[in-house]
Amino acid sequence: MQSQINFVDSQTLQPNPEVNPGRILVSSQDLGWEGIHIEKGENDAFNPDDVTIPHHYFAMNVGPAFAWEWRDGQHFRRHRYEPGDLWVNPAGVPFSHRINTYNQFVLLTLDPTKVVEAFPEQPLIAQQAFRRSHRVRDRHLQTLIQALLVEAESGGSNGKLYADLLGTAVATHFVNHYGTEATLNLPPEQRLERQRLAQVIDYIEAHLTEDLSLQDLAIVSGLSKFHFSRLFKQAFGMTPHRYLMQRRVERAALVLKREDWAIAQVAQQFGFADQSHFTRVFKQMKGVTPRQFRQ
Repeated sequence: MQSQINFVDSQTLQPNPEVNPGRILVSSQDLGWEGIHIEKGENDAFNPDDVTIPHHYFAMNVGPAFAWEWRDGQHFRRHRYEPGDLWVNPAGVPFSHRINTYNQFVLLTLDPTKVVEAFPEQPLIAQQAFRRSHRVRDRHLQTLIQALLVEAESGGSNGKLYADLLGTAVATHFVNHYGTEATLNLPPEQRLERQRLAQVIDYIEAHLTEDLSLQDLAIVSGLSKFHFSRLFKQAFGMTPHRYLMQRRVERAALVLKREDWAIAQVAQQFGFADQSHFTRVFKQMKGVTPRQFRQ
């Protein structure tokens, strides 16, 4: 059975039929599910290079542990994926990875329109930006994917409504746990620009505590510094530096709530020059100092 997932070249945005995830053993392709598709399969290696998918994409390891390398900017990182570990890739975000050993997988794709339908009270949800996440251990998402797989294996015995409810639950969980505070204010027809900026957001999330420069982000986007800066502000309504500071503050706020770290330690962890700098930026964005926020 052939995979029904539409892998496209991230530069030309044309289908790339050479990308084949492997032998598909279970598929929902004939069940008439709307906005969601699931496949279970296996392969001996899978090395897609600079491709993307127009849908939100989830991959779960359902076999033995294996090594997975993925491109992070100009380099590859290596992770060991245990059974049940997930990889989450938002629609349009390019990726390259290397898997050179036997593996068993479940792949789930979620149409962005399904996300819009799940949040009818939020008219800007179609412009929501999401973060790519590697080696995810998310029991809720794992359970939803497993339920959809069981339903596909049974031939859709519970009917389309059941699958639709599970798909809506996946969409809701995805928005609540993998969305960023940024919204991508570019028209859908600017697909390549949206894709490039989504890749930059992903890069910022992966390197949030590092000393990122405008040049670093422009290289990731494939644009000049001037063009990138202008496009970023058009899309997000703020400069790249402002967005970086905002994300650092948001992540730091989570640590202040959950951990008993000293404020100076939190400041250092999230790349601020010192505690004074952290306090000043935090108050600008939150209206209170880190100490007041924690109290």
